Amino acid sequence: MLSLLAIQLPGLSPQPPTSRRALLRQAGALGAGAAGLAAAPPASFAGLLPPKQGIEKTKPADAELDDELLASKSVRDGIAALKQYRKSAISLQDQFAKDGNMNLIPVIRKEFDFSKLRDDLNVVTTVFDDQTQLTTDQRTRSIIYDLTELENAARLKKGDPERTPKKIANVQKWFVKLDKDFGDLFEYFPASALNYVPPPPPPPPPPAAEE
Repeated sequence: MLSLLAIQLPGLSPQPPTSRRALLRQAGALGAGAAGLAAAPPASFAGLLPPKQGIEKTKPADAELDDELLASKSVRDGIAALKQYRKSAISLQDQFAKDGNMNLIPVIRKEFDFSKLRDDLNVVTTVFDDQTQLTTDQRTRSIIYDLTELENAARLKKGDPERTPKKIANVQKWFVKLDKDFGDLFEYFPASALNYVPPPPPPPPPPAAEE
């Protein structure tokens, strides 16, 4: 009986896994409508678990990346979005430093679309080889986890609008870690990608001459 189960039927042989980099290339070939296929968050994002440990890390200097994908609009847009998320976090941290009792959660939810952030993180890291993605995936999980813990730390008890010094320090701790993890991820990208400025749109056509 077991020998019969071991027989591979035609067309049912196991297929090699498809990398996220290949998915992004397929999406680019099919057009913007298929971009969601490559942007779908991997299973590692499920449940917002803390980053896994024990994976052999790839240093930024040893990372291999695909220059063609790096120059694609989807990746450039994703990097720009991540830079803006980091700026928003720094700005929010500055506001919190001035008012440790401010209601942070509505602002966090306004400034950080978790679903869009996951997609942007997933898309930009497809430029790396599979081995490097094991390390960058740790960075992306850390960013999502930091934001989740920041929101948890920022909660105010009902009827108690003030935070103790200990609670204020805990919120600040997650702001600092979030900024560090964004910085750690950005170390894997060349300066040319991080500093890319899109060209200005073409000027409008001149008005038609009156007859």
